[in-house]
Amino acid sequence: RVLSCGLKDFCAHGAEVTAAGTAGDKRVPKIASVVGILGHLASRHAGSIKQELLRMFHESLGSPREHHKATVPFLLQLALMSPALLAAVSPELVDSLKPPVLNQLHQHFSSVPRDELEGVVGVVVHLLCHTSAGALRTLRFLLATAAP
Repeated sequence: RVLSCGLKDFCAHGAEVTAAGTAGDKRVPKIASVVGILGHLASRHAGSIKQELLRMFHESLGSPREHHKATVPFLLQLALMSPALLAAVSPELVDSLKPPVLNQLHQHFSSVPRDELEGVVGVVVHLLCHTSAGALRTLRFLLATAAP
């Protein structure tokens, strides 16, 4: 429920995610609350949170619904604000990025304006540079994907 409410708020206030971790003045406190609550819940429900984050990601790729289009930027914003959430989900996320999922990601972002897409790519690069969890797995994935 916390993730769902956070995503609804994220959609309602529509702001661009930046590598600095800011997303508009009114939105940061609400997203900070979501991160705080998830951080508190993680001590007892880490597996459920990780499972729900991955489910949200995969569900959003195959859906044309407006709030699903905001799911990936929302998840990126959560990862920027919570290294613990990033560390928890990144190894499994990398494992799930098979060709069909990569194609869905490509289709998902094909209609995004270039400047917004560059911002998303910047955030992903920032996150890759600041994560140690699964770093070798991520590097192997990038190399295999770039030059199969």
